[in-house]
Amino acid sequence: MRRPIALFTALLAGLVLAGCGSGPSQVHSAAIVGDHSVPLDDVQQEIDWLLDNVPQAQQAQRQNKVDMYAREVVRGRVIHELAQIAAKREGVRADRAEVDELIRGSGGAEEVSRSAGVEPGRVRDLASDQVVLQELARKYLGSLSVDLLGTVISGDEPGNSAKEKATALGRQIADDPDGARATVREAGHQLVDEELDFAETLQNDPELATTAVFGSQQGTVVVVQPSRQRAGWLVGLVTERRTDEQADAAAPQVNPEYLYFAGLRMLQPVAEDVGVRINPRYGVWDEAALAPAPDEDELTGKLLRSRTVNS
Repeated sequence: MRRPIALFTALLAGLVLAGCGSGPSQVHSAAIVGDHSVPLDDVQQEIDWLLDNVPQAQQAQRQNKVDMYAREVVRGRVIHELAQIAAKREGVRADRAEVDELIRGSGGAEEVSRSAGVEPGRVRDLASDQVVLQELARKYLGSLSVDLLGTVISGDEPGNSAKEKATALGRQIADDPDGARATVREAGHQLVDEELDFAETLQNDPELATTAVFGSQQGTVVVVQPSRQRAGWLVGLVTERRTDEQADAAAPQVNPEYLYFAGLRMLQPVAEDVGVRINPRYGVWDEAALAPAPDEDELTGKLLRSRTVNS
């Protein structure tokens, strides 16, 4: 089974284009995932390798943007920890032969290392994570669906952006989830009240399928921008999240890259359960993006917990 090298390089390419108590000690950790530490020294070693071997990283250094690469290194290691936890919980595994073929089909470990922006010793982890996440996505295609109640807000105003308006409305809904319909209507917005099937959404609107909508638990208010190409912020209360294990789990034909990001989204409940903490030198954990963000002001979205919605 071969996967295009673009699937490995997509993460790095997206990064460049963006340009823009108890348990382990945070002092010596780049991140803490559950009770496991991602050592600070390991992350710095990988950053140093990137600066020595990857032209894009060297260019970023000249532009004083190395912090982007540092956050990406931390993100990759956090995702690896979460993928390992998810694999054990969900009973999925990375077939050794498939991992080997994935690396070979992508040009070999050295090529993957340079193009994906990871040190050579992490190439196998990267490939293994990809296989696990694709298998995780396949497990939930055909069985996962969510009921979403909310609206879409677009249009910035002076001193009140669409993101700010969406966040404010999200907080109102989280404060009174049972009155969500009335809250949306009283605010003058068109109501969105839909049952979303994971497989269908992944085929028809993959950007939405890979947002926090499908990774959030019942009672969560999701405030996200489903697409950077289309204006609008989605404010949605997940009134129910269902996983029907008796459903037909035969996965439809899906672009492998979409499948990877769908599996990545299935790590969201794991991250919420075990907890993820980021060393402040790398920013803060953005649970909507499943990645570190520079600071709270640059979070890609909000996940607001409400009290349990009445049935």
